[in-house]
Amino acid sequence: MAKPHQPSSEKGRTLATARKDLYGLLSYTYILIPDGKVFEMKWDPASEILKYPLEGAEKISQEIQKGLNLVKPYSLKKDLTDEEILTSLSKDWTRLFRGVVKDGILPPYESLYRPERLQKKHAQEVNRLFSKMGILVPEEWHQPSDYIGVELDFMRFLCEKEWRVREKKEAGALREVLQMEKSFLEEHLSLWVPTFCERMFREAHEDYYQGIARLTSGLVAYDGIYVRTLILD
Repeated sequence: MAKPHQPSSEKGRTLATARKDLYGLLSYTYILIPDGKVFEMKWDPASEILKYPLEGAEKISQEIQKGLNLVKPYSLKKDLTDEEILTSLSKDWTRLFRGVVKDGILPPYESLYRPERLQKKHAQEVNRLFSKMGILVPEEWHQPSDYIGVELDFMRFLCEKEWRVREKKEAGALREVLQMEKSFLEEHLSLWVPTFCERMFREAHEDYYQGIARLTSGLVAYDGIYVRTLILD
């Protein structure tokens, strides 16, 4: 049976934390309309991930770096134009994630970006998975389980779980959670998020959301290789 890296690995714990935090930041940006926290968000988790590049996957690191370069300047904006910036970001957020523009970008729901004949099946699969694990989507999010922000938060949850079992040095539990991460990436995120992010990048008016698009697609691509490597190593 294939064994993952030793659960006590310092690199494994560091990356589990960085991945968890970056999934959390990205989930937040998709779920909540921009507010003053935009100027306080720290994107250090992305920088941490870049310290551990994947062999033969330079384009993924470049994608994450490009995204980082686009979003970081917003953490430095502290002047009287803050309200103007937030107004512009809020308009872009609504246009990109709510599908309010006729013939515009479809909002980021997995059921809208997978083959039409299987749309309901994909949403139901995510619902069943969440139900099986006892996960409830907070009502205040006002989103179904196949919304991009919710699915990214589920990966945050799995990365946090991974960190915990690494801390406890539970090899069996680590293998189980890594398999869950791999399955969710391969059966859900990797199959539609890159397509959405490419469209989002093209249609975003603000550099910030172009950066979010690059960070999201970069992280999903990174994890798609990284997690599989842990399981097969």
